[in-house]
Amino acid sequence: MGEDAISDQFVRQHYAGLQALLRRRIGDPAIAAEMLNEAVATAIVHARQGRVAQPERLAGYVFRVALNLYRNYRREFDNRAELRAASDAIQQLHGGAADDGLEAGIVSEVRAIVAELPTARDRAIVKRFYLDEEDKEQICRSLGLAPLHFDKVIFRARQRLRVLLEARGFSKSDLLGVLLVCFV
Repeated sequence: MGEDAISDQFVRQHYAGLQALLRRRIGDPAIAAEMLNEAVATAIVHARQGRVAQPERLAGYVFRVALNLYRNYRREFDNRAELRAASDAIQQLHGGAADDGLEAGIVSEVRAIVAELPTARDRAIVKRFYLDEEDKEQICRSLGLAPLHFDKVIFRARQRLRVLLEARGFSKSDLLGVLLVCFV
């Protein structure tokens, strides 16, 4: 029996069952069919190359390949419709004066927290690096710090800032967002 006959026989025996399983798992018949077709082609090539450890279990191999292809398909942002926002919603994101007032309040609170940092060096580094967006090398020169020492100092200053922010009700995960809102 030739290789084409093996692939024809495989498709006749297993295709409908695999397609039903994938439809149930994926939910979209068109995507399930696309993943199955690509998986069958890939599996047959792998079987011909001797890359399938148990050729008698080729149907299971095809199913796993199809699921892996689907995972890769889902990883692509363009294929995730539920994560896309409508253009109207994006246009309305900047809500105007109410949001500006809220943002201004957060900015002033975070600036006050930065002023509470325990050392003048922490306050200066956080302000200059994040607020003023000064270059790291320039800050190092003016404060007499080596670049590695600067990294340690800014790391510790961010830790202290995070503790102060958490004490005021901000969560640990809010730190980057707060820095972006306040210092951009």
